[in-house]
Amino acid sequence: MFKKRFNKKKILYIVLFFNYLLFAGDAISIDGLFDDWNQVDILYYDQVNDALNADYSTMKVTYDNEFLFIYFDFHNGEFLMQDWNEFHLYIDADNDSTTGNYVHGIGAELDWTFGDRSGFKYVNGQQYEIYQNDLTLRIAPTITSSEFEIAIARASLPLTLNGTQVLTDLKLILSENNEGGDLMPNELGGVSFVIGEDLVLGPEAISLDKLNNNDIRLISYNTWNEGILDPDRELHFKRILQALDPDIIALQEHSEWEYIDDIIQSWFPDEQWYASWTYGDLVVLSRFSIIHDAYMNSERTMAVLLDTEDELGNDLLIFNSHLSCCDNNESRQQQVDAFAGEWREWVMFGTGPFQIDYATPFIHVGDFNYVGYKKQVETIRIGDIDDEEQYGQDFFPDWDSTAIIDLFSRHTHKRMGYTWRKDESSFNPGKLDYVFYSDATIDTAKHYILNTLAMDDMTLDYYGLQWNDTQEASDHLPIVFDMSIQENVEVIDHDIMPKSLRLYPNYPNPFNSQTQLKFRILIPTFLSLKIFDINGRVIKILFSGQKGLGTYYLKWDGKDNNGISVASGIYFILMETERTIKTQKIILLE
Repeated sequence: MFKKRFNKKKILYIVLFFNYLLFAGDAISIDGLFDDWNQVDILYYDQVNDALNADYSTMKVTYDNEFLFIYFDFHNGEFLMQDWNEFHLYIDADNDSTTGNYVHGIGAELDWTFGDRSGFKYVNGQQYEIYQNDLTLRIAPTITSSEFEIAIARASLPLTLNGTQVLTDLKLILSENNEGGDLMPNELGGVSFVIGEDLVLGPEAISLDKLNNNDIRLISYNTWNEGILDPDRELHFKRILQALDPDIIALQEHSEWEYIDDIIQSWFPDEQWYASWTYGDLVVLSRFSIIHDAYMNSERTMAVLLDTEDELGNDLLIFNSHLSCCDNNESRQQQVDAFAGEWREWVMFGTGPFQIDYATPFIHVGDFNYVGYKKQVETIRIGDIDDEEQYGQDFFPDWDSTAIIDLFSRHTHKRMGYTWRKDESSFNPGKLDYVFYSDATIDTAKHYILNTLAMDDMTLDYYGLQWNDTQEASDHLPIVFDMSIQENVEVIDHDIMPKSLRLYPNYPNPFNSQTQLKFRILIPTFLSLKIFDINGRVIKILFSGQKGLGTYYLKWDGKDNNGISVASGIYFILMETERTIKTQKIILLE
């Protein structure tokens, strides 16, 4: 008898243990990247081609201590979640079909319409209209996509039935409420989910300090309207910028810049600051002297060349943009098309607003207002020009004929990636501000988004900040991007090793007569530089021997070791020292 009771109790513990594992939460970041969802099982798979328009594919659900997370994607097509759709999310928050609004077998306490940016809660037989801030709604990405991730506060009134329950058992339905619209799940009763009692650890906080004191720190910040010159907000900006301690500041959305350089100089009196001319509502301020600045012909973008030769070994080119807002998708696409075409001519033929050296490091920052088509992001990132008839052919924008990097940063103390937030708006927070950079010429150090609302009191006090600083200063959050200049060190498999060389992109590339190779030796070393074909055969040995510290140039004329011209095609540079190997693709055209 005792043995049987023991076995039943043991079985019960095992069942509870596996139930705990089944409904354990997950650390999800709402940032438009989806790798963290790989650890979450698919809750429902919807069949393909069962709808006339949007065709749902899969749904995943999980949670942390604060949010209910929902992921869903489509079998095909791209959609915009905050507009242009009839997508509804229904949640039965008490798992009771007799309460709430009866929809396809569930009693929904929440009916949210994504395209309308509004919804209804149904509690105690009453219907109430609600908006994004009533849910603490977070959605990513802000642009068109085939997959989305959503966060809704577990403590929101629709999910707690006006604070009378803790959300545990729930059912969900996604639907497109038009003729032939899809439904997920297809069966009555919704998709069931249970929130466990486990605790999900919060994110590891990102300190505001640089990883290395010598890194170059850039801040991109839309200061909203009068911004820093507004006496009611000036102290908030002062605390923010002094805590972040930037070397370069790219500001957007301002109308009066007459005193801005004096204000920044007064906040950092120990170093000389330089200010560019103001172009539209754009300005760049820097601790490095300004060599050139200009307004790009594409409009809405300025370019500034900074003297960073001593720090980076090259001057640094900053693009600062503020593109057309809101539903002006056609204007935004035209602006990025024009910029991509102008940058192509600058890189290939040197016909820009001022002279730059080949392989000049560059960063493109600003408020891009990307709230529409994904194509606008891709035009900047990969040079995918929409109107090629007017602005020319597509062009990979980095010096090594590849895409540039679209930086995804998160808040220092929260797993969120939005850069704009206005709680009274119908639009939920989103990523409007971007950092693009040339990874062929720039090494990334620390990067993050500052949101003081998410920081603890001890951290705020340490950096001299107040809880509401970023909220009161602007509806945008500052993005921090540090460039590493520790060229004598690189990380390989988490081991610190001296870096002996730096290989720059060859120019021109593609080429048809000869191309120039530039490399920099940081530690005297034995070095070999060879050209290989796509089959791995050595075509040309350009150099083999000892090199001292310095910058060197070599040329390849498209001939092999026997002086015979090789066929057009793809080749590879292999540069090797005792410590380091570097490779790079080059293209020879006849």
